[in-house]
Amino acid sequence: MSTPARAILLALCIALLNGCAEPALKDQVSTEFASQELYPVKNSGFAEAFVRRDANLASYHSVDISPLGVSDIDIPNTLVAGTLRRDWQMTAERQIALQEAWADAMNKAFAGYLRATDGSAVLRIDSGLTRIAPGRPTATTIGADLQPMGSSQDVVEIWVEFRLYDAGDERLLAVIRDNRTLTSMQMSRTAPATVRLLFGSWASLLHTRVSGK
Repeated sequence: MSTPARAILLALCIALLNGCAEPALKDQVSTEFASQELYPVKNSGFAEAFVRRDANLASYHSVDISPLGVSDIDIPNTLVAGTLRRDWQMTAERQIALQEAWADAMNKAFAGYLRATDGSAVLRIDSGLTRIAPGRPTATTIGADLQPMGSSQDVVEIWVEFRLYDAGDERLLAVIRDNRTLTSMQMSRTAPATVRLLFGSWASLLHTRVSGK
């Protein structure tokens, strides 16, 4: 990763963590996940987060990281200026590249964890992209500093959902959803540098919320 890219990722992570230093459960169970006894979390750093009161995520020291889900993404017909329709097609090559980029980000973020596929002390992490659509620039849009001088800041917004399970009994422990914007200048690439920065920031914050560190 280049020095400018590292600086952008660091700044983004700091901004996310500073805004969500003390997550806390709300008093009422989530209507959407009432049967799983998940409670909304405020100040999580993500757009939405729901967790069991007895989840005790920090007690897990082994993880089973599932491949990124990329087969059921809502992609509207509206294109971002400066991109072509083929730039938005979820080809097999792009699916593989996105899954590899996510696996790399998660392996780095959870490097201190053991890997296992079952057992009551194993946390399974399922992740999936749910939507990719035109977005609006914000102060935290990823890649804005990487664009050439004078170029437009047309952006893409990407939505994701994470589901955390106890691998031993398949209890759903938490559901996390988020969306971020990034510049569209490299959409023609299978896994743009901006996507790797985005995945790195998501994986880092997810690790923080799981480990409590």
